[in-house]
Amino acid sequence: MSGAWVLLTISSYAALLLLRRNAPLLHRLAIQSVAVLDGMLSDGDDDAKLAALEAATGRLLRALFSFLLLLWVGALLIGVPWLFQGEGFLDLLLSWQGIVAVSAGGTLAFFLPRTLPGVTAASGLGASSHSALDQLLHRMLLNHPHVHMRLMRREIQGWRKGGGTPRPAFLWVTGLARAGTTSVLERLVATGAYHSLNYANMPLVLAPGLWKRFHNPGTGELQERSHGDGILVGLDSAEALEEVFFRAMTGRNYVTDAALEAHDVTPELHSTYLDYQGIALASGTRPDAMYVAKNNNALLRYPAMRRLNRDFHAVVMFRDPLTHAESLRAMHRKYVAMQADDPFVKEYMDWLAHHEFGLGHKPFRFPSTQDLPSGDLDSLDYWLDLWINHYSEALDLDAHRLHFVSYEAYCASPQDVLQRIVDATSREADVPAYEAYVNVRDVEDDVDAKRLAQARALYAEMVGRGQS
Repeated sequence: MSGAWVLLTISSYAALLLLRRNAPLLHRLAIQSVAVLDGMLSDGDDDAKLAALEAATGRLLRALFSFLLLLWVGALLIGVPWLFQGEGFLDLLLSWQGIVAVSAGGTLAFFLPRTLPGVTAASGLGASSHSALDQLLHRMLLNHPHVHMRLMRREIQGWRKGGGTPRPAFLWVTGLARAGTTSVLERLVATGAYHSLNYANMPLVLAPGLWKRFHNPGTGELQERSHGDGILVGLDSAEALEEVFFRAMTGRNYVTDAALEAHDVTPELHSTYLDYQGIALASGTRPDAMYVAKNNNALLRYPAMRRLNRDFHAVVMFRDPLTHAESLRAMHRKYVAMQADDPFVKEYMDWLAHHEFGLGHKPFRFPSTQDLPSGDLDSLDYWLDLWINHYSEALDLDAHRLHFVSYEAYCASPQDVLQRIVDATSREADVPAYEAYVNVRDVEDDVDAKRLAQARALYAEMVGRGQS
């Protein structure tokens, strides 16, 4: 009888190993199921909606058929001992020894071997800092905005019924990446006067209250973020996640093949955005705090938002143009290599419309933009052009409650800069005495002198605005 148990253990191992080997099929089945629901919830032309639903249903049925076939083959493998046991196989399978044998074989299949050569990055389950389940949850929610938005609207409805009211006063921290926006955001949130979305809100970032019921972790172990810039983050670290809202609500129509485009904000979108801020605040520990977001895409919609709302504040972070360009170029090189090794990193950044560097890089196109930056992305001139376009637009904006803060001033006196922001936004908080930070970056390669002079003139103008 012991030989039969061993054989049952081996056959169970083979069946579950087959299931593990075909994990991408299970993920595809889950994703296609959500895709059908997403199509049913979508708006738009009925004919186009029907065509999309038919395509999604076809993919779901193919995945379901493949899954049922997989289960049938797995059952055949587990039933191999029947060839030797005959009618006694069922008694063996239902005995405690048989249950132990199936459990042991199935458990071993998920640990041995540690890696399966056929499960590649192309299947969506390759080597990544994110687990396979984490990747699946992100794709199910962030690739299907209509499902995501339906959950958000339901949470907003409950929040309003509970007495929630929108607040038009909030704070944006914006600027090109590598200008100190993350540090400013985290330190403002640390004062207790502000609240922001954080890593724990992903991937159900549009319904933070609902997600908190299922996933409410502590800080967890702090780790250096992928930028490699010394900033440590945990699950409760504030992060730039609200762009998922604008991407879903606009149908990502401002994300084109060539650029991120300036776009309109309708009164309805503005109203829903304030409601979204309300449920974000309600999901935190300080519902009376001011909502703050680090959003490097904020200038794309600042003019339209300002026409609808005179109460919010925006901080524009900027940096010496030459060192800023060099920092952006270095980060671009880093993320190109990182995303080539781990394609999920690019997927994740695309969901956040974070296209400032890496394989998915797209420049900003503003109303004031004469020409998009062009040429070699490995040259400093390209990144200087990007810098000039961005901050030329910033200087043309309605200056109402718009605050310019230089990276250099912030590094030299972080407490003073943060306290000025707190005071300007009429919050009550005492900022601790942070140490000054010295960041010396060597800049290699020559740049066009005329381009650099233009950038430095813009920099001087912003410094003057920040001091006034």
